Amino acid sequence: MPVQDFTPSRGVVRFNSFEVDLRAGELRRHGIRLKLQDQPFRLLELLLERPGDLVTREELQKRIWPSDTFVDFDRGLNNAVKRLRETLADSAESPRYIETLPKRGYRFIARIEKVASANGDAAVATPPPTAREGRPTQTKPVLSLRNWKGWVVAGVMLLAASAVLLGNRLIGRVAPPPTHSVAVLPLENLSGDPSQEYFADGMTEEIIAELSHLNGLRVISRTSVMHYKKADKSLPEIARELNVDSVVEGSVLRSGDRVRITVKLISARNDANLWAETYDGSLQDTLTVQMEVAKSIAGKFDTSVVQSAAQRHMPPRTVNLQAHEAYLLGFHEDDIANDLWNHAGQRKAVEEHRRRAIEFYQQAIRKDPNYAPAYLRLADSYNPSDVEEKARKALELDDRLAEAHLTLGQVLLVRDLNWQGAEKEFRRAIEVNPNYAPAYQGYAYYLDALGRQEEGLEEYHRAQALDPANDHLSGALYSRRDYTDLIDLERRTLATNPPGDTDANAVAHKVLMVAYARTGKTKESIEELASGISCMGFRDFADEIRRGYRSGGYEAGLRAYLTGAAKRPDWVFHWIDIFVYAELGERDQAFSRLARLNKDDPSLWQFVGSADFMPTLASLRIEPMWDRLHSDPRFGELGHRLGLPPEPINSSQH
Repeated sequence: MPVQDFTPSRGVVRFNSFEVDLRAGELRRHGIRLKLQDQPFRLLELLLERPGDLVTREELQKRIWPSDTFVDFDRGLNNAVKRLRETLADSAESPRYIETLPKRGYRFIARIEKVASANGDAAVATPPPTAREGRPTQTKPVLSLRNWKGWVVAGVMLLAASAVLLGNRLIGRVAPPPTHSVAVLPLENLSGDPSQEYFADGMTEEIIAELSHLNGLRVISRTSVMHYKKADKSLPEIARELNVDSVVEGSVLRSGDRVRITVKLISARNDANLWAETYDGSLQDTLTVQMEVAKSIAGKFDTSVVQSAAQRHMPPRTVNLQAHEAYLLGFHEDDIANDLWNHAGQRKAVEEHRRRAIEFYQQAIRKDPNYAPAYLRLADSYNPSDVEEKARKALELDDRLAEAHLTLGQVLLVRDLNWQGAEKEFRRAIEVNPNYAPAYQGYAYYLDALGRQEEGLEEYHRAQALDPANDHLSGALYSRRDYTDLIDLERRTLATNPPGDTDANAVAHKVLMVAYARTGKTKESIEELASGISCMGFRDFADEIRRGYRSGGYEAGLRAYLTGAAKRPDWVFHWIDIFVYAELGERDQAFSRLARLNKDDPSLWQFVGSADFMPTLASLRIEPMWDRLHSDPRFGELGHRLGLPPEPINSSQH
């Protein structure tokens, strides 16, 4: 189909995870509306009219700034392009969507799809943008790693001149483009001994951690990059999936007490080597290698990349080698347990790896009682008092641990409803590690709970940008009652999750139970309630609920749940009781339990990492489970006692 035949003026256009509703004048990502001013949106609209074609500056001036002087137009166009790129997380140096043709104009280079139109036309997509101006262009479809829609990107890939390796140093003669984002890929274990994988993974983690403390640089999280361990993909391909303009790769060779570590910084734009270094030394030397690597890489970035203030004013860490070794082994055992957790029939293996991890962490503390990270890893996630104690101990030893600040913030918020204390910890976590995605997500949840939802949405998107292979936006969809996109996302999550991933599947079923109830699909809601209970091991309980629905519909299914929960002393998920009583209109029962939610349901601490979806008193106003209670005066009174804003959030949606 010729490019000029594609005219998306009346419908919805999709590219990557973005959708543009040209009729409504809205830009959305994963179903969430993004703020975009009129001129940047009109600029995007014009580029989408002719994907792959040059849209000249003169055309843009006539269409958007017809009455402005040249100076005003030039300033306005630059500002519009800048704002549009910021919203799309795009860059001029390594464009995924908007390419600049200097002094001429701009071109939209990604593949786009028309998904709706006013007259009901079928969905169509543009062909890949063709090569122009002597520059070969390729497009390659890539599936994301965490259930998001397929990404189809276009990129310019030119072979770079080879750099010359002198001794163990790479002297690059390629002029590096400005670098603003980086992904550190898992270092390769060259020892030939699989038991040394923990050491290579540990060095990867340390380098990411050191780079993450730099302000002005976006560093992709470990949880995203570890998906690429042993992946058969080119560096430019990985860089485009992670939306970075540079990649660090390397290897580790360990033999006895000797270690060789080779690290390279590569431009994602043209696959050119920008810098490399080989470090030969003793095992003890590796404790400082990650700091040297981070410092050297930072020197290749522009001058706006600096160490965070929190790191600059703290003394260097001193680490006992044996404690560090034990900690890395424990961390590795935890990684294995987390991987096995997603597979049915592996519960005993998971418990065994957890037990080994705990032994290694305890060993690290015996070797060095001041080894702060090990204390946090020993925290019992089912016991908030233990979590708080371990987090405070870790911070007493090292205030730079972002994970400990985040954990403490979650305890202060969810258990204590200490709003000021929680915000202080969330902000401190971000301050000490500006690239820690969970800290932004935790802070987003906090902001949403206080009714500061515009600020919260920005933090959700920051978390997603730092950890693109994992989902950080569905929590925002949930609290904003965007059920259409949420249902689609969670259905795909369940379709791809292994059956043995109990916690993740239970959360997905819970979200769908609420979303279907709020959209009037009571049969589907009951089925999700039963499925969630079944996947936690209560299959007979689930069957009772299904039989109840078949005998008398929605109300009978809900009452079957109440009967089943009452006769099972091992049933601890009593927050579901509140939802059921609210659905049945039995508000006295619902409110008597809602006020005791935090104390009555210790099971909620099992899901601290999924706080966006789990009901606590902190999330009173943003939790859709309680929407049927909002009109009762007691709901406002409870919110007031908790220190929440006086008016319900998004009350028009309830």
